[in-house]
Amino acid sequence: MAADLVPQSARHWAAHRLRAWRESSRALRCDVLVLSRAKSGRTWLRALLSRLYQQHYGLREAQLLEFDEFHAQEPAIPKVFFTHGHYLRERFDREAYRRRFGARRLVFLVRHPCDVAVSEYFQSTRRARPHKRALHGVADELPLYEFVMESALGLPAIVDYLNAWARRVERFERSLQLRYEDLRARPQEQLSELCAFLEAPFSAAEIAEAVDFADFEKLRAREREGYFRSSRLAPRDPQDPDSYKVRRGKVGGYADYFDARQRAAMESLVRERLDPRFGYGEPPSAIP
Repeated sequence: MAADLVPQSARHWAAHRLRAWRESSRALRCDVLVLSRAKSGRTWLRALLSRLYQQHYGLREAQLLEFDEFHAQEPAIPKVFFTHGHYLRERFDREAYRRRFGARRLVFLVRHPCDVAVSEYFQSTRRARPHKRALHGVADELPLYEFVMESALGLPAIVDYLNAWARRVERFERSLQLRYEDLRARPQEQLSELCAFLEAPFSAAEIAEAVDFADFEKLRAREREGYFRSSRLAPRDPQDPDSYKVRRGKVGGYADYFDARQRAAMESLVRERLDPRFGYGEPPSAIP
């Protein structure tokens, strides 16, 4: 095969360049950019917004918001680009690129780093494909606490990501920080604020219906039944609860996996290194 003649490093470089070009292009073509670290609740947010647009405009159900697909069906719907931003960091550091991004809306979805780290562990060991695990040096038998405190995807990297993007996001003309914990505690209120920021035409009744539709237990059941026509909401192994995309969603759920000493070390790291603007100086109050 021709691909076998190309060094693996060259293929990775080409794939990286292609992904970077695609991310940059979509960021400049979207109307709304939703930025988040992996495992911060963006699939839930995507399901909420998808339901709102489907119900309001009479679109087909069981589809998820994907960049311009809803816009193609109904031009009044904005092009929404969900991204982790890894390929946009250098571009957003350039003033010329930020000017091109202009007054597009940017939503920064954040979650407590300790919960993100635990969710990332199950993503990496239960859902990620072998080449992805190898890329990040994640062995199947890697202990959870070691992953959280020492791996390239663990707590220090998550804190660094949030700090770096907080400094970038504040430079943009129209941005909104949305905390996962607030969305879980007060979903209708927070979703209403988000819709107001997006200047979206949804009524209180439509927002309430979307919140009920995307209730975690209902969403998990739909994932199990294969309701959504998207691999984003499909379990890797239906018999393994930790392989589901909608796994737990519990605020403060990380505390269930560690002893007091381990929890204290994790919380100390967050308290000492994370930008205080996120409001994560204290452990989050548990929400099932």
